[in-house]
Amino acid sequence: MPLYFSYGRLMNRDVMAKRCKRAKTLGPAQMDGYRFIIGRGGVPSLLKAPMQCVHGVLWDLHVSDVPSVDSAEALMRGAMDKVFIPVRHQGITRSALVYVTRSAASGRAHDKAIEGLADALEQWQMPQLYRQHVLSLLQR
Repeated sequence: MPLYFSYGRLMNRDVMAKRCKRAKTLGPAQMDGYRFIIGRGGVPSLLKAPMQCVHGVLWDLHVSDVPSVDSAEALMRGAMDKVFIPVRHQGITRSALVYVTRSAASGRAHDKAIEGLADALEQWQMPQLYRQHVLSLLQR
């Protein structure tokens, strides 16, 4: 079963449960060397950034759930790339599916793309400074 690192709305348990009924959460994880942004299309994304990290949730997906995640992450519209990137979970580094925008340009958050994201930051008790950073980007 592939591992998937969500750092946007699919961190939200309710949003993920509607989309991927067989997915199992492994819990909070982080990706070192990147920072969270809102991409030009209004969707969460990542940029390489030494000494920074992105907090998210690691999911164990059933193979049949991958197309649903692809769709949620706009892969089919060519807006995102699907890559494998190392993430840390419970002190162990593991390779996980991650979706990133093709452009480093930033934009204004699209309501549908961030639905449930603020709640997910609370659900998973992400670090306070990280929550503040993400929420500040959602307000622009």
